Amino acid sequence: MADLGWLDDVLDPALVAEAGERAHRVLIGSALRAVEGEVPPGPEEGYEAVGFAVDALDLLAWDAIAEDPKAESTRRLCGQMFALARARLPAWDSPEARLELLRTACLGWIADETPLAARLLADVELPSEPRLADDWESRVRRGTADAWLLLLRKRGWDDLDALDQLLVRLRWEQEGLEEPYLSAAGDDARPAAWSLAAHYHLLKTAELLAEYLATGALMRGRRPSRHYGVRERVQSHCDRALEAAVASADPDLEVLVRLLAATADQIIDNSLWTVARAVSPEVNAFVASLVDRDRPRPIFEVLPPQRVALAEQGLIRTAHRSVVVSLPTSAGKTLIAQFRILQALNAYDKQQGWVAYVAPNRALVNQVTRRLRRDFAGLGIGVERISPALEFDGLEEDMLTDRGEGRFRVLVSTPEKLDLLLRSGWQERIGRPLCLVVADEAHQLGEGKRAIKLELLLATVNREALDAGFLLLTPFIDNGDVIAEWLDSGSRQSVGLSVDWAPNDRILALALRERTPGAGGFRVALETLVTSRRTLSVPDTLPLDGNRPLGLTWSQASSPTKLAAATASVLAGRGQTITLAGRPDYAWSIAKLLAGGREDVPDPGEDLRAVQDVVAEEFGPDFPLVGLLGKGIGIHHRGLPDDIRTLTEYLMESGDLTHLVSTTTIAQGVNFPVANVVLASHQFPYGEDIPAPDFWNLAGRAGRVEQGEVGLIALAATDEVRAGKLRAFVGRQVTELNSTLVEMVRTALSSYGHLDLRTLAHLPQWSAFVQYLAHTYRQIGDAEEFAEEIEQILRGTLGFQDLRRTDRGWAAELTRSVRAYAERLSGQPLALVDSTGFSWESVSATLGRLSDARIGRDVWEQPLFEGDRRPLAQLIGVMLEVPELRDNLVEVTNEHEGRSGDFVARVMQDWVNGASMRQLAADHFAKAGTRDELKAITKCCQRLFGELAPTVSWGLSALQSLTLGKNFATLPAETQRELRNIPSYAYYGVRTEDAIAMRLAGVPRSAADRMAATNTDGTPAGGPAAARSRLAALPETAWRSALGAKGPAYRTVWRILDGAR
Repeated sequence: MADLGWLDDVLDPALVAEAGERAHRVLIGSALRAVEGEVPPGPEEGYEAVGFAVDALDLLAWDAIAEDPKAESTRRLCGQMFALARARLPAWDSPEARLELLRTACLGWIADETPLAARLLADVELPSEPRLADDWESRVRRGTADAWLLLLRKRGWDDLDALDQLLVRLRWEQEGLEEPYLSAAGDDARPAAWSLAAHYHLLKTAELLAEYLATGALMRGRRPSRHYGVRERVQSHCDRALEAAVASADPDLEVLVRLLAATADQIIDNSLWTVARAVSPEVNAFVASLVDRDRPRPIFEVLPPQRVALAEQGLIRTAHRSVVVSLPTSAGKTLIAQFRILQALNAYDKQQGWVAYVAPNRALVNQVTRRLRRDFAGLGIGVERISPALEFDGLEEDMLTDRGEGRFRVLVSTPEKLDLLLRSGWQERIGRPLCLVVADEAHQLGEGKRAIKLELLLATVNREALDAGFLLLTPFIDNGDVIAEWLDSGSRQSVGLSVDWAPNDRILALALRERTPGAGGFRVALETLVTSRRTLSVPDTLPLDGNRPLGLTWSQASSPTKLAAATASVLAGRGQTITLAGRPDYAWSIAKLLAGGREDVPDPGEDLRAVQDVVAEEFGPDFPLVGLLGKGIGIHHRGLPDDIRTLTEYLMESGDLTHLVSTTTIAQGVNFPVANVVLASHQFPYGEDIPAPDFWNLAGRAGRVEQGEVGLIALAATDEVRAGKLRAFVGRQVTELNSTLVEMVRTALSSYGHLDLRTLAHLPQWSAFVQYLAHTYRQIGDAEEFAEEIEQILRGTLGFQDLRRTDRGWAAELTRSVRAYAERLSGQPLALVDSTGFSWESVSATLGRLSDARIGRDVWEQPLFEGDRRPLAQLIGVMLEVPELRDNLVEVTNEHEGRSGDFVARVMQDWVNGASMRQLAADHFAKAGTRDELKAITKCCQRLFGELAPTVSWGLSALQSLTLGKNFATLPAETQRELRNIPSYAYYGVRTEDAIAMRLAGVPRSAADRMAATNTDGTPAGGPAAARSRLAALPETAWRSALGAKGPAYRTVWRILDGAR
């Protein structure tokens, strides 16, 4: 092998960087071609030098592949060469062009850029049709290239089937074409024969790889009793191909064979079957389900970060108790979690252990539940979600305590609900060990008011669930090892990548106004940004096609909302788009601008029509969302019911919608890829910047690998001042994950000079902290022992560890304050802290208020949601004085009739008794003298779903605990069950247990009561799983009978919400 070390000395890094910029110009130009974006070619001088740099890198890459294709230096070189080569691919189709495409794709595989490499093949016609004039060797060469391109792309089973058919055709043609071709070759017959032999071995290699990817074995159908190692078989054919290529005296063929041999080895490494080999029968069954023909998007190869985590860093077999997986967005963390879940369930199969999957919000709870149900359905693993309502109704009790074959093995929950479950003693009632906690989006340990709740939940599990392991999933953080050590210093593992891997190219840009001739003329231009992440950029402003998009003028586009709408309309030609607005009313404005002049979707699918029908049933046929859906535009914000938002997400994911307009809150929950993301605002409502991890999580969703799209993220910059703010916003770094407890202590000390937990307990974050102390005190059960263990208890939190590193004086002050607070807890009924979710201070004060108001157990003997609303208003009046509840209620009451509780009681009675959203909005949220129905409905949904229903439900459950106490256990079972259901009536807006079952099973509220009536045999409603089974068994005629003409639409929508579709 030639010594190419001299190239390292003469290869100027500046030339390589210039070559990279030229490649960026080509890639950005290709990405903007659909919207006629103008990308300057760059300066002409230096082309020759850049060409030398590219050729030198090419030589170095080939040399490195021949030396050691798996070395890290080889991956880096191939990555550099792949980035340049893919920008130089021929625009026309020919055998030579296909060969160059194959070489480039193979470089991507070796460089661990498999999604980007597969994207190059997305639109290639495979296999190609041979020309009549082609001789046998030309056909074989073309067939070899096509076979490998199909193998690399494998866009579902169609590509693997096409590869199989291609090989069948070549074998059939071989009988009639091979001998005449060699006979006519004359003196060239020998090298031609060697060349054919090399290609035959390469074709056989492709066939073996395809069989292995699909089945995990070779020749199992023909010789089931024998085991054939795929790597050895493949290497054998590659070795023979190389010998034949050398004998053919064709140096290009020799290089190709070496390249394909290295690629074949990488494909085997990436195969699901290799990654999951010899783990357990359950894992084998799971892998078989992932590659199954009936799966819409089968997974044959894992992504490089998944391979690194599962195989190279050993996570699929890990015995470590505390594991942190820190990988970038779209790196496939959910699949990693699924393998870890299977491992945990298998280890605790005899005890029927269960897994808690914690997601930060309702949207992600729903998404995760649907995916886990779909992927685990064939394995007999029950997946259930518990509602975010901070109470447990009779049906959830049935589900949690079920010991039969339908029992859950995976429970999906928000942190708050799981915390309530564990502190209220449900783990003992479940009677099976909690064996794993998966915390998704775990970077939220360091963000926001709810962060301390997740931290203390994990600390509680760590202290009390001795069998439980931990898997924390998060985008990039710098201190994953510290987080893992916090939960178990002796058995921990931090899994991550040292580079910012991305599955697709991304362009991050400012969207600017650029004047054009004529009155009010302007067009949108992009200023690409250089970031610390892997993004494409050029030092030019890039104008996009279209004068005065959406008919807007220069002055009108000075609004970020309208500039974002204009940008989204221009980018629509690239593919699906999400546009983010700062407020719901801005989102409606953008959607209406985009809809203007749009034609209806020409042939809407069944799902889209069904969602339209259900929205019309809930809000009326003239509700704007009905028409927007018909034009392929969805709306997503907190001014809509959860069900509608979930359905909208599904329609975007399935491709039924081309545009989604949302508030910035979706940055915490979006989990589907699109071509473009346009931000009218980079802030949450009330002026808080989107946290850096959430922004990059959102940016990571831009770009659809399987459709060959580059992701484009555009931020509307109406002037230079705003542009400067946005550049600074994008430039923020994602750093270490730190506990919010440090900031809580710092703020309290700066305000008061010392820590007094009794006076701090009214603040939400400190309330969570003192509840953790009260629960731990109760578990220990002895004041002296608790006093001795205080520092050890605090060491169980991440925050105390951070405090000790930050300021030991602060840590000492926190210890002192906890010791003082513990003296207050002695002899108190702390079980009420766990059952209510209140601090002891709130519990004590609320008991006093209940006594003063003479509210006792008899309040539950009257119907709260019918007739006289004064009892309910009284209870809500008490809630308005509870710190943990009042922040969610006081703003609503202040907008209406003060803090009496009467307004909320009126709303909740109408809600439970079946009033439609339209009626609730008109009766309670429409401003006098105005006819803005949309604004009233938006306000109604925001208040009802975001504040009233969850808070009143929680409050009713807590007040039951405070008024009934230990007497609850002495009541008849039927009475206990009915009492448990009362908070759920408030949460779901229904009035029977059967209707609760329908809501838990995913039936929209507007159909829940009527579908509950289909349970005519008098059997109990059962848990959510029983309700789902009953609904799944109902024919379409039963839905039509219960719901009328809209029945089939509701059935379709239920199947979407349940995850069965």
